[in-house]
Amino acid sequence: MSIGGWRLLGGASGTRTVAAVDFTLAKVRAQANFADLAPHLPPDCAVWGSDETGWPAAPGDARAHVAEWRQRSAALGNVHAVLGFCAGAALAGDLAARRARLVLFDPVTVAPGTVVEHYAAAVRRMGAEPDAPPDTGVEDLAEQYAVVARKALGEQGVPDSITADLCARVAANLRYLAMCAAVGLDGLRPDLVVLSRDHGLPEALRDSPRLRLDVSQEQLLAEPAAARAAVPPP
Repeated sequence: MSIGGWRLLGGASGTRTVAAVDFTLAKVRAQANFADLAPHLPPDCAVWGSDETGWPAAPGDARAHVAEWRQRSAALGNVHAVLGFCAGAALAGDLAARRARLVLFDPVTVAPGTVVEHYAAAVRRMGAEPDAPPDTGVEDLAEQYAVVARKALGEQGVPDSITADLCARVAANLRYLAMCAAVGLDGLRPDLVVLSRDHGLPEALRDSPRLRLDVSQEQLLAEPAAARAAVPPP
């Protein structure tokens, strides 16, 4: 079975569907992701992870993008548990909608300013200095990033096709963050919040049950104890 924007990570014949929400399943530096967590979940779990193909490739309203993503995700069927990492906590909560077990890993609050901060970090990785007011819209940020990238990478002799792919990925990431900001964490009642060694709990989740593990954020999703806590055996 194929579901747009989702990738089966394990347990194709599993009877309990687990949906795991994050921006990417690609290996980014030393950061573990849900593909690392999936093998540690109970064998009766069919684990689906969101991937980059599910995030908006074209401009649009963030709430409309959320509604479209929710509609596509309905193909997952009856979901037993929803897991969310970092910014993806908000979308995980939206998908669970208090009908499925909700477990969040190192959740963060995403505000409009957060999107600008991510844009600025991406520009600085190009060796340039960002110039965007805190209220700059997502599409303006994506276009400004593209201008910087085309210039910086062009000077380095990087092929235009690679530059275009990078710009598209950054734009999708900014739109994903805008979706997370539009949904927010307010009102979420997760069954469990799993925290890495140094991660702070967002104020909106201060009353949530929590488990803190003595691991770095980079290794949190590779930790077997995190998986055992997230989805107990039947």
